[in-house]
Amino acid sequence: MKKKQTVSQGRKFSQVVEGAKNIFLRDGYAGASVDEIAQAAAVSKATLYSYFPDKKLMFDEAIGTELRRLGEITPIKISSDTTAEQAIPLIARQIAVWLVTPANVHMYRIHVAEAGRFAGLAADYRATVRRLLVDELRPHLDRWVAGGELQIEDSVVAAEQLVCLAGTGLMDAALLGKRDPVTEPELARNADSAARVFLRAYTRLANDAERMTAAE
Repeated sequence: MKKKQTVSQGRKFSQVVEGAKNIFLRDGYAGASVDEIAQAAAVSKATLYSYFPDKKLMFDEAIGTELRRLGEITPIKISSDTTAEQAIPLIARQIAVWLVTPANVHMYRIHVAEAGRFAGLAADYRATVRRLLVDELRPHLDRWVAGGELQIEDSVVAAEQLVCLAGTGLMDAALLGKRDPVTEPELARNADSAARVFLRAYTRLANDAERMTAAE
């Protein structure tokens, strides 16, 4: 029976993980060479192999560590007493900024590219992004529904819609290597348009419901 390979930790473990993360995010799994990882981590290949006898173990640890860091802070930050009309444009901008941040684009790209080889890591990434964006947004939507500001039958679907609207076009531009970074005017225009579409849909539904109730 083949002995299962495991990760070993040592004095320069964090240094190796950081170097490996940088190379994997830059070159992908297949394109990352052990020589370049060792150079980026400022260690010998012998030290590298003493911690990670297998490249897959190194990838899983490096990208998994970065994913845990990514999941520590949600970009959605609004006051609990803010109205939907005030908050939705702000939330759309916060989401848009987060989606096109270079570090987050690199993480998205690597998980899409390696989903077949690292299915568990890809699932963890999807769950993390969902928790940071959709799960953070839902309580606010539910609060505005309870207060009569919006009419939403499924706040999960509505939250997903706002996330998609906020990133429309911007993510593709960032992901596919647009030469120049997304500008602030581009980002603001896209996010504000997303907010208008979202509010127009769900506020109109709420207003229609009120008129129907009054007519009865």
